[in-house]
Amino acid sequence: MDRAKQIVILMAMLVLAAFNGYCFDVTWEYESQVDEKLEKLQIYFETEMYQEASVLLQELIAQYPDEPRFSYLKAIVDYQRGDYEQAEDIFLQFTKEYPDVPEPHYLLSEISLSNGDAKKAQKHLKRYCALVPDDFQAQAKLTSLSAPKQPEKGSIIREGKQDPQLVKKLGFYGACVHSQEDESLKLVNGSFRTWSCMGMDFASPLDLRKKQIVLTLKGKEGGEKLELTFRDKFAKDYEPQLVIMREEGLLDDWQQVVIRPIEHQSKIDLSSVVHIGLEFGFSTVQNPAQSTLYVKDIVIENAGN
Repeated sequence: MDRAKQIVILMAMLVLAAFNGYCFDVTWEYESQVDEKLEKLQIYFETEMYQEASVLLQELIAQYPDEPRFSYLKAIVDYQRGDYEQAEDIFLQFTKEYPDVPEPHYLLSEISLSNGDAKKAQKHLKRYCALVPDDFQAQAKLTSLSAPKQPEKGSIIREGKQDPQLVKKLGFYGACVHSQEDESLKLVNGSFRTWSCMGMDFASPLDLRKKQIVLTLKGKEGGEKLELTFRDKFAKDYEPQLVIMREEGLLDDWQQVVIRPIEHQSKIDLSSVVHIGLEFGFSTVQNPAQSTLYVKDIVIENAGN
């Protein structure tokens, strides 16, 4: 579960707990029928049944229009369903009334990012991090927001050579035998191991949430397979957190292969990617020994270009 979803559920539980006198100074005597609905709401939030939660909250708001906590819960539902405009107004009101509750600050930062306002997102996230200093993922996100904006387009490999501004290390692992050939890299799947990989470590973490990877490459015979692997800065070992396999074999002439990481479900933090691997060995994609790939360019650009 990503951090925003965790925050959504945590904030919902916080507001629901307020009906039992926790955190807020407001006390409210409610009927047993409302109590049952609150129990249902808790289940809906824990199981991410937001449509059902929205219907139930609309009933409660109509029944108790002067009870603000139902509006707060509805704002959480609106946020999760992508209706950010309504959610933002309620969250801002929430932060004014309860400035030391951190969760709405985090969700406001996510809304600001979705609207393209990095400055406002940084402001809200800074407040959240001040209230929750041990949330290291949020601290890392705040650091990335404070860093200089990355270019819309950047080269990892250009004409067979690594871009030193983007790539800290270009490595060749397993049975991968490499050489420079004209304006491309020649990668051969050797026979002394079952896996072959070219790995690219970045000079600083890359935000790939709205990006695509465009590879210009070809196979020697045609039909060669490949997969891309990804790791973020929080990875605890070398195991990939995202693997994207290309089902179609390569052509024996230059072609462009487009990979959009955001389209694939994974536990990786795409805002902080530090490594991409190109796997083409037998144990990963069943390429036989001596299979050969030629890589001319690997470019990161805005998705949909």
